[in-house]
Amino acid sequence: MNFELVQIVLFLLTGGFLVFLAVTIVRDNFANRLNRVTATMLFFAGLGPLFLALGAIVRLSPDTALGFEESTLYHLQHLWEFFFPLLLLFAWIFPEDRLREFKHNRLRYLIFAPPALHLALVLLYNQFTGVLRFLQIEPGDSGFVSIILNPLAKVLSFLLLSINTIRAYDQQIFGALNALYVVVAVYFLESGRRMVTNPRLLTQTRVLFRGMRIGLAPYVIAFAGGLLLPRLFSDDVQAVLVVAGALVGAVFLAYATIRFQFLDVQLRFRQSFVYTITSGLLVGLYILLVVESRSFFTPLFGAQAQVVSYAFIIVILLLFQPINNAIDNLIRTLFIRTRTDHRNIIERFSRQVISLFDPVKLRGIIEDTLKTALLVERVYFVLFDDEVGEYALTRSQDQPRRIVLSRDDLLLRGINLLDSPAFLQTLGDYLVNSPLAELLTERQVKLVLPMKDAKHMLGFLALTDKVAGYRYSSEDLNLLGVLSNQMVTALTNARLYVDSLERLRLEEEVSLARQIQLDLLPAAPPKLELCEIAVHSTPSRTVGGDFYDFIPIDDARIGMVIADASGKGMPAALMIAQIQAIIRSEVNNGNPIGAIMTHLNDQVVAATSSEKYVTLFYGELNRRTGRLEYCNAGHNYPVLVRSDGAVELLVQGGPIIGAFPEMRYESADVQFRPGDVLFLFTDGLSEAMDGDGREYGEERVRRFVREHRHREAGEILEAILEDVRAFDATFPPRDDTTIITMKSNHLRAAEASRESHGQEVS
Repeated sequence: MNFELVQIVLFLLTGGFLVFLAVTIVRDNFANRLNRVTATMLFFAGLGPLFLALGAIVRLSPDTALGFEESTLYHLQHLWEFFFPLLLLFAWIFPEDRLREFKHNRLRYLIFAPPALHLALVLLYNQFTGVLRFLQIEPGDSGFVSIILNPLAKVLSFLLLSINTIRAYDQQIFGALNALYVVVAVYFLESGRRMVTNPRLLTQTRVLFRGMRIGLAPYVIAFAGGLLLPRLFSDDVQAVLVVAGALVGAVFLAYATIRFQFLDVQLRFRQSFVYTITSGLLVGLYILLVVESRSFFTPLFGAQAQVVSYAFIIVILLLFQPINNAIDNLIRTLFIRTRTDHRNIIERFSRQVISLFDPVKLRGIIEDTLKTALLVERVYFVLFDDEVGEYALTRSQDQPRRIVLSRDDLLLRGINLLDSPAFLQTLGDYLVNSPLAELLTERQVKLVLPMKDAKHMLGFLALTDKVAGYRYSSEDLNLLGVLSNQMVTALTNARLYVDSLERLRLEEEVSLARQIQLDLLPAAPPKLELCEIAVHSTPSRTVGGDFYDFIPIDDARIGMVIADASGKGMPAALMIAQIQAIIRSEVNNGNPIGAIMTHLNDQVVAATSSEKYVTLFYGELNRRTGRLEYCNAGHNYPVLVRSDGAVELLVQGGPIIGAFPEMRYESADVQFRPGDVLFLFTDGLSEAMDGDGREYGEERVRRFVREHRHREAGEILEAILEDVRAFDATFPPRDDTTIITMKSNHLRAAEASRESHGQEVS
């Protein structure tokens, strides 16, 4: 086999592939600086193999080889050395752009001075010698011409001597400079890699840096071998090593681009890389087989070798397409099958959020997906906050505090009109006089992604630029539109789930509070010989604001309380618990009823606002005499129905508790007689309404108790409850309802009445 021909084909394919990569990258996205630098670096790297192939072709023709090494075309091969400063420039801008903060940005062009000097040296060397010959002065020449030309000739002679010295060792000198470029570039690449946090970008850097280390190793070996072992490392060996290194680096770069979306190029161009590799390999194989078939078949078939060669070529052509398809499928399986395309992103995101109901974790997955799949540098969430009724910029790594926004912000209105992702600058007039626009601009937001359900906008995502200068393509915008719908569904489900958990938690807490409240209430009414007591209490909610209590004072007296706090639910229940504690404390201290109520009012006024108050009735019943001393603090008037049908209202006392400071309360007393009924209730009974909005009313309460006075206490209670339920069918009731019914015992009440009368007479 003709190894020179193999070498030429290898060089041509390698150089062509590198140049193709360069052209493809800049053709798709010339505006991206990383694309431009990478493409230019690949272009100059491709010039090296192409010039080597050209030199090998020239050497195959002895006629054209004569004087080729002194020609301008030969010297142009040094153009490929611009690859090394471009490699250093690449290391400066990827993966972290170090030149962004560099003040003297134009000084970076100085890195191109050494290869430019080398190129000028080899191109202009002959020009220097020609000028020196022109300036040579013939012996015997004198005058003005010799005065001018002699010094100039000496200067040029010295300059030419220096150039000759450099020219003699230019490969070693500039080879060492190129090796220095490589070392510095590797240093910056490795230091930049340690700064990467984005998962996808980190994967890209690992693949690229591995390829660069492997690709640069043959060049270092070729350079060091040429210096230390020149006989072993001939020019051809060095050329093969250098081209092999360039090919390895290009393959790793193509691999990173195809599989991990390195560089900002579209998918169809990543696929064209694969097709170009396949076609190039087959074309090279085709050239080798066509050329070698003639030398192979001539000894076997003699004059018929050419015919057999043509037949063999036809066979190759017939097998070209199947082989191309097989290699293409193999490469697609290895590279494109596992690429991170948009369909895979959507499927993976759906799997992650389908059963996730934690809003914080959900936002984390959304942020990781956008950073990993689209290489978004930063993601900000602006979501509607139910607590404040406004939109708020949530806290994040770059946003340490939550910022509440005004719903009237002009930019919010503009975003609410969007149905798809949009660049911030396209919103035009909505950016004027908008605090939100200033906030997003400070954070370098480029793209907004509204998240809207059928009724309203849940919020939006604010996305900054991509890392490494990548752009948002039309495919990215379509992907964001699809992801937006899934984000809305996931966020809505998470919010509903959190709300359900919150309701469940509140229900558990309220249930516990209800149990505590029930524990504070008497388990059963006291059993007295003097009278029969029946009690009923129904809260409108799990926890109510009504309260009753029976407090033993001494052997003769028992206190009883019925109260109704303003409001409903937990606040009212907490207030009632406070009232109960104060009353029991005052009773235990032996204070009279008026003082108890006065102290109670003072403490409630001091501890609560004027909107919090309670109506309360407190009485002390002497179980021996039937005497009831009481104080009514703004409560519904208890009804005392005498056995003969006379109705008395217990009205003496003062205003409601907690509304007015420094109030004084007075007590009164009444005698319990045989057959009397004392009926105490809260406004939940009297304010019950029928379907027409008419109240049950206190007058109806009095009339009902009077008509049923002959019945027992429990019977009176059940009867009025049945009557009010027929009047107002709502359940639970609109308001807390508490009823205490007391029916005097005929015998004991008569005895107690006589005892009490005797004491008064004496």
